[in-house]
Amino acid sequence: MRMILLRHGETGRNAENRFQGQSDIPLNEAGVRQAERVARSLDPARWSAVYSSTLDRAVRTAEPIAENLRVPHFRFEALRERDLGELDGLDRAAYARRYPARMRRLLTDPFYAPEGGETGAAARSRFSQGLRRIAEVTRDDPARPVLVVTHGGVLHLLARWILGEHDTRRDMIGNCRAAALDVEWSADGALRADLLRWNVEAYECEGPAPAQGSPRIALPLMPAIPIPRGAA
Repeated sequence: MRMILLRHGETGRNAENRFQGQSDIPLNEAGVRQAERVARSLDPARWSAVYSSTLDRAVRTAEPIAENLRVPHFRFEALRERDLGELDGLDRAAYARRYPARMRRLLTDPFYAPEGGETGAAARSRFSQGLRRIAEVTRDDPARPVLVVTHGGVLHLLARWILGEHDTRRDMIGNCRAAALDVEWSADGALRADLLRWNVEAYECEGPAPAQGSPRIALPLMPAIPIPRGAA
């Protein structure tokens, strides 16, 4: 089945280039327009459901999309952004200038946690369990994709996991931009996922999987990765 992972619309902190982590920051006017634009761009006949993080910026992005698609909207705690602890609200560029080694570890070291926050590995595990839970509840309808509205940080962690920690072919996904996963169950109950697209418009994910090397693909087709068992 296909999962389309959409980063939420823009917030004031996004516009100011500030960390926001699990702070419950609303969409700004641009973010509302972005969510409405995505909603209008998608074909209601193609989709089965919309899932979102429980944070307000993801919920408010998902609501007009679910309404336009005429599908149910479910909220999962596991899809929330990485908890950044003491970094919430700080200017990202200023922090990077003052603490370059810490910023580098935040982005590349899966076992680093800012004070009061999550390690990348913990956030990635939580998020992947959420994806597994979605795959479980939609297992009987594999033909139609689901839309998962979530956050840039956890999507970045997922991409690093799939591509390998030292691969550099990953820009942070843009607000209201999408990634596409194909997920499948094996005979022994394992779930595996292929990353097909990255940082594209959501409507681009409605069609068939792209051929490797297509100019529309920000990342190449990737080998399948296991998604671990466990509750979301």
